[in-house]
Amino acid sequence: MATVIKRQKVEDEKPSTSKQCRIKMSKAKKNAQNAEFSTDWDVEAYRTEYESEEHWELRRDFMLAHKDRFDEDRLVCLAQTFINIEFMGCKYPAETMQLVAELSRDIAEEFRKNRAQRLQRTFVSASDAAEQRAKGRAAANRPTHSQQERQVQTSSVSQNRLCFGGGEPLNLFEGLRFGNLIIYLAGGRSCLRNACNIAKMKYDERLSETQTDDMSKTADILINDEIIASGRGENPKAAKLAAYKQAVLLLQTHCYSIKLNAARETIKVEKSKNGVNINVTKESADNLCDAKLDASNKGYHMMRLMGWTGGGLGRQKQGREEPVGYLLKNNRMGLGSNDLRGNLADYRKLIENYVNSEDMRDMQFEPTFSKEERATFHQIAGKFGLRSNSYGTGESRRLLITKKISYNIILSEVLTRRNPKFCERYFVQVPMQKAHLFPGNAAALDLENIME
Repeated sequence: MATVIKRQKVEDEKPSTSKQCRIKMSKAKKNAQNAEFSTDWDVEAYRTEYESEEHWELRRDFMLAHKDRFDEDRLVCLAQTFINIEFMGCKYPAETMQLVAELSRDIAEEFRKNRAQRLQRTFVSASDAAEQRAKGRAAANRPTHSQQERQVQTSSVSQNRLCFGGGEPLNLFEGLRFGNLIIYLAGGRSCLRNACNIAKMKYDERLSETQTDDMSKTADILINDEIIASGRGENPKAAKLAAYKQAVLLLQTHCYSIKLNAARETIKVEKSKNGVNINVTKESADNLCDAKLDASNKGYHMMRLMGWTGGGLGRQKQGREEPVGYLLKNNRMGLGSNDLRGNLADYRKLIENYVNSEDMRDMQFEPTFSKEERATFHQIAGKFGLRSNSYGTGESRRLLITKKISYNIILSEVLTRRNPKFCERYFVQVPMQKAHLFPGNAAALDLENIME
């Protein structure tokens, strides 16, 4: 009961408290106007690298206009509040909104007037261009002075966006320990070696000469003759695997990592009696795993009786782990026959159209195509500069044709341009040093099928 009475008392005092606040705010304004503040601090020091030129100019003008009326910390906060209200429509308490409105009256009016003039010039230029096209003038094909000016402005704005507030373009690799090394998480254990080859760096895995008390082996991973990771195991293969795992985890924190989206869209090409069907699938051939030997297989039990405990074959488990595939023949032609059924000229034109298009998706030829046809598609893809790989065994064998895109372009399109075609296809993890620039890409990527 006492609690209820206390709440009622507080609620009854709200009007007087609000009135007192207004009185205090009024006194604070008067004191701020009469007080003298230090003006020897640098306004330019508050510019951030991700701020656009337009935002910064407006915020800077606000601080310069009132530098002698407020202390440094408060003026910086008021300037940011003004920007939030002007560009994002943020709302604050009435007293704050009124104070910012009074302080920014002249600055905001001039900014809005200039922006309106820029928009008007743009619309007038567009109208002139449309009129010239309608009249069919030959000069319409040549850009006018206003059009050239607008193109320069557009290019400048685009460049500023890429530069995070203007200035020099952002160097994605500045300050990184391993420079331009980019890890493409594909290809299993060979991904680090492939990445170093592309970056023109020396990669090596070697057994350490250091002797240990037990019988275990020690291996080192070296990049440009520098040891970056070490591992220990009961045999050389296990030691190198342990060192490799440590190297991957280290490089993930210091380098950019790229991984294909397993659920990306893929163009599926399938042959039928009625012709060729082209559809879109999200089951790409490089993510359809073949079934390995498991407990449901009779050969599994036979191998176990002979002492097999899993993993690869051989004394050091260095052999293959998957069952040997087979070739299913459904015709009476010889194994070396090159009699391809279907019009290969049409398939060649199909691949050529794919090369000339802006489509980023892979082209996947289904198992309905014969082994000989897939071999021909490999040759056609090579002539067009495409990457081609086969996946699966026997009746599930598929051919995947992919456009070759450099890792630097992938980083630029995903991180800087936010190109939806690339963002849907690739996952990118940025190094720890760049996480503040790209917080949405700081999460670690899954290392499945890479650490074995």
